[in-house]
Amino acid sequence: MNLINFKKGFSLLEVVIALLIISVTFLAYSQLIEQNLKAQDMKQDYLDEYQLKTNVLTIYTANPKIDGNQIQELLDLDSISEKQFSRYNALVEIEVEFKNDSNTYSIKIIK
Repeated sequence: MNLINFKKGFSLLEVVIALLIISVTFLAYSQLIEQNLKAQDMKQDYLDEYQLKTNVLTIYTANPKIDGNQIQELLDLDSISEKQFSRYNALVEIEVEFKNDSNTYSIKIIK
């Protein structure tokens, strides 16, 4: 019976390849986590923007004659402005532009 005498342990090449595989796997996993965190931030920003626009629209719907300063104080906005686009009989189409935390948003309202 011929027995082959193997050396105990791994060669340097095997260790380097194993470390390379581990590092690539770790890098891919960290990139995946980073993308997930960015997506969560983008989702939260979108939800905040949507909520703010909905709040402004709700206030204008409930009381079309409300003053912009009252909305600014109520929703803690930096600034708010209205610009009239068109008029048809008693209806007026306006664009409401408001700033909150250095972000500018705008919505169009017919009142």
